Amino acid sequence: MHRQIESGPLFRGAEIEKRAIDPESRTAELAFSSETPVERWFGDEILDHHKESIRLDRMSAGGPLLMDHQTSDHIGTVESVSVGADRVARAKVRFGKSARAEEIWADVQDGIRKHVSVGYRIHRMQLDETSDDGDVYRATDWEPYEISLVSVPADASVGIGRSESGQRNTILIDDNREEKTMAEKLPAVEKEPEVDVQAITNQARDAEIKRIRDLENMGEKYADFGGTDLAREMIREGKTLADMKDAVLDRLPEVVGSRQESVPASNLDMEDKEKQRYSLFRAVNAHLNKDWSKAGFELECSREIAERINKDPQGFFVPLDVLDGQRVMTTSAGGTGLKGTEHLAGSFIDALRAQSVAMSLGATVLDGLVGDVSIPKLTAGGTFYWVAEDGNITDGDGTIGSVTLSPKTIGAAVPISRKLLKQSAPSIEQVMLNDLRQGAALGIDLAALEGGGVNEPVGIINTTGVNTQAIAASAGTGYPTWAELVGFESAVGNDNALEGSLAYVTTSAIAGGMKVTAKDAGSGLFLMENNMANGYPVAVRNGLTAKSIVFGNFNDLLIGMWGVLDVMPDEATKAASGGLVLRVFQDVDVAVRHAESFCINA
Repeated sequence: MHRQIESGPLFRGAEIEKRAIDPESRTAELAFSSETPVERWFGDEILDHHKESIRLDRMSAGGPLLMDHQTSDHIGTVESVSVGADRVARAKVRFGKSARAEEIWADVQDGIRKHVSVGYRIHRMQLDETSDDGDVYRATDWEPYEISLVSVPADASVGIGRSESGQRNTILIDDNREEKTMAEKLPAVEKEPEVDVQAITNQARDAEIKRIRDLENMGEKYADFGGTDLAREMIREGKTLADMKDAVLDRLPEVVGSRQESVPASNLDMEDKEKQRYSLFRAVNAHLNKDWSKAGFELECSREIAERINKDPQGFFVPLDVLDGQRVMTTSAGGTGLKGTEHLAGSFIDALRAQSVAMSLGATVLDGLVGDVSIPKLTAGGTFYWVAEDGNITDGDGTIGSVTLSPKTIGAAVPISRKLLKQSAPSIEQVMLNDLRQGAALGIDLAALEGGGVNEPVGIINTTGVNTQAIAASAGTGYPTWAELVGFESAVGNDNALEGSLAYVTTSAIAGGMKVTAKDAGSGLFLMENNMANGYPVAVRNGLTAKSIVFGNFNDLLIGMWGVLDVMPDEATKAASGGLVLRVFQDVDVAVRHAESFCINA
């Protein structure tokens, strides 16, 4: 038979464990209920933790985190709830940033406040067993609706919580005993005031507003990666901030790939005859004489680029098409000079890549950038668990961070003599362009490897968090031993980052020393043979600080190119000889996506 009893809100106590607190995300994990019997006024109560017995919808939708069960003292929200295979219900709660929440959060981290109480209602129970010691009831339909931090743990034996008023509800009991027997056993229960339904409604509304605001903010932050549209989709489908993070990371490879294939603003899509028509020297002379009447085409190209990027040049802008149209230097039939031959393959970036150690080793080049760029990255992955059949896993979120790129200007100066200035052959202009590429490649390389961050990018060597390997440097040579050389690889491997385009980079002095330094006393092998060491290629870059060694996955080195070459002729420096200095400027930035992917010598 079925019987009914009246009851108000019920509470159970728990404690927050210190190890479950994450100061960075302002979250704490706690177990708020189990199937442990609790003595109530009607008998022993067991909360059944089968997934069909618990109503978790309200808590999953952002249940409130309160103080002492007071709806007016709202200090946080429930981010997720789950029931484990051990039949224990757990929650991840996040504290707010109000003054009150900050105060409580500080006490929780210090271990001062650690008592937790969960408020719940029982809708249906069944009688499990009877004995002389009392009856045991199992709640087969119950619902948690809030979690509170409490100063004094709840006294479960009291039954109805004393620190909060709540609306009474009817519990349906499946019992084959006569109703009279139960009625005689139950004492009279004083009716309690009703729950503040409006307050609970307001809390749900506030939680939804916050969800939408958080998603919109993240969408705006990653607008360059389609974040705005993605946020709208997440809001419409009722997704959480954690869902948004996963979606952004899933979309990253596709978006970065499309960036690498994007067309820079300085690419004017010239035809071959227009590339041949363009003269760098003609533009230089026009700028110096302040007369562009004979260089109208070059002026038109510069103005088109300036309009596209909404920026005035210091001198004049050179189209990327011209830099793309590389020419191969060949001697004329009589051997008296050079002539230009059009070489259709290649581009400015490809030319830089061929002369740049970092790029040739696999650095990720992002070309055609506009404005600052923020690239999301996963700084901590999800946690995996072994679970029993039909068991539930413990929820966990990966931690997301970002790598930013903002344009920094690299300049180069190419001196041109008076006699060379009088030349107009395409081959001579190509010699100049090659000098510019080589200068830019060297400057970008050095910044990518050891830039200090003052008016330049922060390179690998100065990036916070990269691994280090001590070098004993016997007799001050700086050459590593075999064990030390392998130590670079081990350090990266210990961080699970031993993948991608792995290589060593060092100076010619260290590379030369490694070629004549034996691995051991008997094998006859050397540290470096055939430009390989420890199974990885070795690249040489002079200009690095003496004795520098860098090892790692160069795919995780990002080089951003804003794709506009600004040329500023300077005739004052070489005025006495009638020549000039051609000063060029290019916007570039460098970033390391994962510091763990690299190791440097200490």
